[in-house]
Order: sequence, then structure tokens, then C-alpha cells
Amino acid sequence: MAVPFHVKIIEQCDVSPPPDSVIPPISLPLTFLDIPWLLYPSYQTLFFFPKPPLKSTTTTIISLLKKSLSTTLHHFHPLAGNLSAPPPPAEPHLIYTKGDSVSLTIADSNVNINNISGNHPRNVVNLYSLLPKLPIPSMPRDPHLTLVFPLLAIQVTFFHDLGYSIGVTTQQVAADERTLDQFIKCWASVCKSLLNKDSFAGFKSTPWFDRSVISDPNSLKTTFLKQWWSRLNSSKVSGDEVDQNIVQATFILTSSDINMIKYHILEKCKMINEDPPLHLSPYVSVCSFIWVCLLKVEEAHDSRGTSSSSPLYLGFNAGGISRLRDEIPSAYFGNCIAFGRCRAFRSELLGEDGVVFAAKSIGKEIKMLDKDVLGGAERWICEWDELNVRVLGSPKVDSYGMDFGWGKVDKVEKLPSHQHCRANHVISLTGSRDLKGGIEIGVALSKAKMAAFTALFNGGLMKFV
Repeated sequence: MAVPFHVKIIEQCDVSPPPDSVIPPISLPLTFLDIPWLLYPSYQTLFFFPKPPLKSTTTTIISLLKKSLSTTLHHFHPLAGNLSAPPPPAEPHLIYTKGDSVSLTIADSNVNINNISGNHPRNVVNLYSLLPKLPIPSMPRDPHLTLVFPLLAIQVTFFHDLGYSIGVTTQQVAADERTLDQFIKCWASVCKSLLNKDSFAGFKSTPWFDRSVISDPNSLKTTFLKQWWSRLNSSKVSGDEVDQNIVQATFILTSSDINMIKYHILEKCKMINEDPPLHLSPYVSVCSFIWVCLLKVEEAHDSRGTSSSSPLYLGFNAGGISRLRDEIPSAYFGNCIAFGRCRAFRSELLGEDGVVFAAKSIGKEIKMLDKDVLGGAERWICEWDELNVRVLGSPKVDSYGMDFGWGKVDKVEKLPSHQHCRANHVISLTGSRDLKGGIEIGVALSKAKMAAFTALFNGGLMKFV
């Protein structure tokens, strides 16, 4: 009989920058690229690591992780701070003062790490137990109160000496995936140097905090602030309940698989006299295939009889550093991503050439973003409500080379929030650990839908051969 999954908290502490750090108090204004994320759930990522060498005890690992985290926070100190949300019309901002800290949880689990970190379907309730929680922003009954929210929390879980995981939960208003990746890689680099007793040479580039590098010619900040205040006054806080029936699985597409999908799309366009997609990258090919698979699963399990002529929407994040006209340093600290929303009709996506119409829609949106990344940006927040599928992450962010000193990452897991699991389909994309040019796709569905999705995914690939 299988042992019930269990996670036991063995220590809870706060980690600050080193006591001798000379860091002046800092207040970072939010740009128009940050503010939409005030309404978005926290960003959650799990990193699974192999069993450390026998000479490294759990006590040693914890000590080095704490010390290196403290050193890293000296450079990324806003993450140890808070989001300050005063009542309108004052603007929210990020603040750091001496003594601020990051919550660090140390835990252990009774399960084999391979049972929770594999590609097979795993209960998201179990995965969430490996992640620390952050409070959900909400408006207080007293409109004169200023709300203060931590920006970052970390949990390290040991699996009976068979490996460990690091779970990171971040308020998205503080940092996009690019910034968070820089922070964690710096933390890993410091930790590895301490373990090897090397003198730390410093970071290749320190975070860039100057928000003036992002201009706002269309006054989007004012627009987004009005929308945020309006929604907070009328919204209710979502609970933490998680559907016990939801599982997450990882599907892998090799570079050959992706090329087959791309070739299929181009050949189909010729056969049905359709112009090829304006942009057909590996990202577009993967998202198109997954979008159609998800829709077919939903159609088979949904008895509501939605009209075939109704539009469906897929949303994704689009990098802004290369698209914005401003010269923004790659080490810029904060959010520098735009939002893309693709539209296609249900009848098109469910037809024999569904993947073609999906690719044309996604490719068109990407080309529009390349031309004018802020076109229609004033509608970003309201367009989130219309999404049927949300794509998280980017295969361009390489996390699999990360090494805290005891071995490289075995598995990266990006998890949708509790609210997302209930609201719509969320998929996450990560570059493959072992296959050059491959992409890992994280999918969260009910058990019945996951079985159907797996069959469609595998069967769809066979049709492209």
C-alpha cells in the first residue's frame, strides 16, 4: 500500500542581506509594465535537484543555502522588501528598508523524489505543498490603510536524502521570469563558490534598478492604475482551495517533432490554398499543436454545447527588452514583458486543419508585437478575462544548467496558480534538459482530461510522421 504523501515543516526563518551590508532604503516606482501584474497571481516554480554527495549533510546544505541567499540578497535587495499599496490616488511601489527579509521554509517529505518530479501525472496538491505561500492582495475594509505584501518566499524540501527541491513563489509585480532567473542563478553561483571554498568573483552584471529607462508616451500607467483601483474595489479574494482531482504532467517535443509539426502546417497551407503563417517558430508550432489538443479534450468533456462560431483566445507573454524602442539593459530589474492575445474560431480549431489556423493566429500576433509591442496595450488587463488558454514561461530561459554545487537541476516545474487551475487552461514551456532544441510542456488538467490529452498528444504526433 502506498504511503500517503506528506511534507513536514522543520524550520521557518527569515533571511536578510548580510548585517554589514550598506544598502540605503529604496523605493522603486512601478512602471506601466509592472502594474497589470498587481492583478495576477504569484509566479511559482519548482526546481528538483539530485541527491547530494554523502559528504554533504543536510545541515551543511541548509547552512550554505542560507548564507549564499543572504549574500545574493545584498545585490537583489528589493526582493527582500515589500509591495506597498497605499489607498488611491497614491501609487503602489516597491520598498526596501534595512532588516527586511525573505521567508525561507525548510521541510522534508516522505516520498521518493522521482514520484513527485517525473513527467507522469502528479497531483497538483502535492506539488503545491513544496511551494511557499504569499498573501493574496486585497482591499481592506478601512480604505485609509496601506497594504504591505512580501515579494518573495522560498521553500527547500528534502526527500529522505534522495534529493531536494527548491520552491520559489514571487509576486509577479516585482519581477518577470527573466529577472527571477537571474536572481536564482546568482544565488546558485554564490552557493557553489562557498561549497568549493572559492573566492566569489562577483556577478557578471548587477541588477539595474533605474526605472527611468522605460518611457510611457501613451500614459499607460495612468490607464492601468485606474483599472487596478476599480477592480480591487469590486473584487473578492479567492480562496486557497485546490481541486484534488487536478494533476500536472510534462510532455516533451523533440526538435524533430517540432519540425514535423512545422512541415505539416506548411504543407497543409499549400493544400488548402492558405497563406503560410506570418511567423512560424518552434514556439508557434508547439503552442498551435497544444492549443488544438486542449480544445479537443475540452470539447469531448464539455456538454454545454458552445457555439462553433464562438471565438477562442490564447494568451502569452512577449519579451519587451528587444521590442521596446527604449534601450533597456538586459540586467534591468522588474517586468519588461508585453502581452499577446491570439484569436481563432472554435470551428476552425476543431476542424481537420485546426493546427494551421492556430499557427496563423499566433504567428500574426507575434508579428504585430514585433512591429508595435504596445499596440492595444490599454486593453491588456480586460483581455486576460477572455482567455481560454494561458501560456507561461519561455523555452529561451535556460534553467537546467543551474547548479548550487551538488549537481545540476533534474527537473523544472512551473505551476499555475490555484485560481488558474479553476479558471482556464494553463500550459508552461521550458527548454528541454536533455534534448537540444526540444521543449518541455507542463499541462494541468483533471485526471480524466489528462488521459484524453495524452492520447491526443501522442496520436497527433503520429499523424505528422
